[in-house]
Amino acid sequence: MIQLTYISFALRLLLRDRLYSLAYGLAGTLIFTFLVLAVRIHFHLYAGVSLTSIVSFDKSPQILFYATSFALMTLFFFHCLHALGDIGVMMAVGGNRMGCIFLHSLSLFFLFLPSFLLGIVINLGLLTPPPDFGIFGEVKSIFTCLVLFLFLGILVSVPTVGISTFMDPYKSIRRQK
Repeated sequence: MIQLTYISFALRLLLRDRLYSLAYGLAGTLIFTFLVLAVRIHFHLYAGVSLTSIVSFDKSPQILFYATSFALMTLFFFHCLHALGDIGVMMAVGGNRMGCIFLHSLSLFFLFLPSFLLGIVINLGLLTPPPDFGIFGEVKSIFTCLVLFLFLGILVSVPTVGISTFMDPYKSIRRQK
């Protein structure tokens, strides 16, 4: 018998909804490609992490960065909304709020991690940087995008799934027992 852990259950949720997972993954690849590109261009122009400086609006792709960040947050949000039925069933059966939050955040990261890696491969393989950019600039931009991916995922998934655990769609059914 296979032991059911959070990781195996999150992967089974993604395999169950293969078509949605593929659609979300392809959209995530496109968004991550442009996000990594925006961060790479910003680091090449300014060699810094300050994405809020008013001086860097003249040449830097600020609009692309903020648009892809917002698109990524929207994609995370709609994936969490897609899992509302699963969350309702889990809360009706077990009632473990932190387990639901951890499980759906984990499935979100399992879904979009291949998209993130594919976006990096597309950026590094097809879009060659200027010769003076160097390997340190590439590693720094990829690490910054990874931190941003984790931060935005936690920022969106934890409150969305956490709020949805307070709704009990089966409360009226249990009340009539």
